[in-house]
Amino acid sequence: MEYKIESSKNKLNIFIKSHEVERETLLSNFALCQKGQCSCPTDEYKKLQSLNISSLDDELILNLESKPYQAFDLNEIKKCLDFTSSNLKKDKYE
Repeated sequence: MEYKIESSKNKLNIFIKSHEVERETLLSNFALCQKGQCSCPTDEYKKLQSLNISSLDDELILNLESKPYQAFDLNEIKKCLDFTSSNLKKDKYE
């Protein structure tokens, strides 16, 4: 899994390239984040106003918007994405 983050004021766009096999797991993990049940080792999900997920070819696109007067910490978002990626690798080899 590879990702790129673009940020502006209270929004983040995350572009994730992944293998088709990983995509289903990623979608389920991110769906939990949409519901506020994120398993990442960070509290950034508490700042989340909305999360929209779309898919294009081999890329997932996450559009995150923070709650008013809150800003995402990019280091914490990266930590969450790295955590999710490492869990994909564990699932693959177990």
